[in-house]
Amino acid sequence: MTPVDPFAQDDAVYVLGALSADERAAFEAHLVTCPDCAERVRELASMPALLAGLPASAYGDEPDDPPANLLPHLLDRVRFEQRRRRWLTSGLAGLAAACLVALVVVLWPSSAATSAPRPQAMSAVVDSPVHATAALSSVAWGTKIDLVCEYYTNVAREWDYQLVVVDKHNVAHPAGSWKLVPGKVAHFTGGTALSRDQISKVQITLADRAILQLTL
Repeated sequence: MTPVDPFAQDDAVYVLGALSADERAAFEAHLVTCPDCAERVRELASMPALLAGLPASAYGDEPDDPPANLLPHLLDRVRFEQRRRRWLTSGLAGLAAACLVALVVVLWPSSAATSAPRPQAMSAVVDSPVHATAALSSVAWGTKIDLVCEYYTNVAREWDYQLVVVDKHNVAHPAGSWKLVPGKVAHFTGGTALSRDQISKVQITLADRAILQLTL
């Protein structure tokens, strides 16, 4: 039996900016390894612009009880228009008019979401059941590193992992540690006083041995 993708329904709310910070980070990590979800996100990428391009006449009073299937139907129409390379038609404008105000206010992406650093997949140094992405941000005190990691195979116990930053002189600097629990996605933030341009590698280690690495 083909396993059910737990992120299969998150593409639209991700594009519209309705996921929480943790949910967004987990979904972005999933996109690195799931071409189906990545393709759906690409198909919906123009949706905010399409909605923003509605004429003023499309703005109506917000209904008390919008239909339960309104958003799924709207997404289906957007996918259809994307495939045929056509912009918003009068039919879609009429469908969106009843709830456009609610969508723009509740679901529009925040500036924090659009300015967040893009997570990058870390490569395996040795065989390991761990998958992880790292996003580096330059801050006043150095470099902040946001990790999202999980086991992608069955593991019987939790382990302690370390985040290590290697500078341009091949000197390792500890940047934090955490436990990775089986069946859970770990969101860990570490950091270093090194600036972004002083870092050559970011590593995840187990028992002082690198298992995953991001080369900059």
